[in-house]
Amino acid sequence: MIDLLLTQALLAAVPILLASIGEILSERSGVVNIGLEGIMLLGALSGPLFVDYLRYRAGLYLPDPAWPVVAIVISAVVGMLIGLIHGYISTYLAGDQIISGVAINLFAAGVVAYGIQAYWGVAGYKQVPDWAKADPLVLAAFAIILAVVAWYMLFKTRLGIVLRACGEDPESAYNMGIDVNKVRLTVSMAGSALAAIAGAYLSTAYLSVVTKEISAGRGFIALANVVFANWNPLLAIAGAYIFGFFDALSYWLQTTGIARYEVTRMIPYIATLLIVAGVIGRAKPPRALGKPFRRE
Repeated sequence: MIDLLLTQALLAAVPILLASIGEILSERSGVVNIGLEGIMLLGALSGPLFVDYLRYRAGLYLPDPAWPVVAIVISAVVGMLIGLIHGYISTYLAGDQIISGVAINLFAAGVVAYGIQAYWGVAGYKQVPDWAKADPLVLAAFAIILAVVAWYMLFKTRLGIVLRACGEDPESAYNMGIDVNKVRLTVSMAGSALAAIAGAYLSTAYLSVVTKEISAGRGFIALANVVFANWNPLLAIAGAYIFGFFDALSYWLQTTGIARYEVTRMIPYIATLLIVAGVIGRAKPPRALGKPFRRE
């Protein structure tokens, strides 16, 4: 039972970790994206929807193991496009990053609910077929390896120095010949792609359904995890696993009949709030986080 609980905790941690890594990279460059929840929703919908279209309506033939990969790639592309829009507004247009993120969440909530109904003709719920399902353990391994690679890139390479300089002191970075807004835009796209992959993981691997509320606040939990991890991808692994453990625990408690579903499902969110409350004030965000850079 304990082994099963720990495994389920790992699987539940994957979408939090993927979205957290993307947001850490984005915020390290100076761009805040609170639209992770919406991007995860769009990623969860776009992958299954497009592979369904390609297979059944466009008549594209691919071996069954290839379809989950296609679904995840499509979700990543959709995430990159959203990141491009958010990044462009945040950098070149010097727009309010919070408002842009809120707009993404509102847009996604409407599009996903409408898209499920318009394409599949069902109200808010669509089962993902077996041929489109990915292996959750493979994606879990990918997320952990990616966190290690992101940490190494941030703190051990010249690219990481450039990225962090854009978030700490963009004026000095610009004087050193770095195109700050280009770096921020690129990282915003990459971060949003990871959030969309997190959504695709939920629909094609972890839950195997597409619903209008599939992200269930995980995007906001990922934002909290960024603070908990102090913008460090390695610590984000621990934060994501803590949430994953309490998430898995809440389902285990349901099977025992100890408490009602409504009560047990509050556990991971309450635990996250308590943990983050304990680190707020000690975490140090990048100095230029959320501040548009204007060349003089």
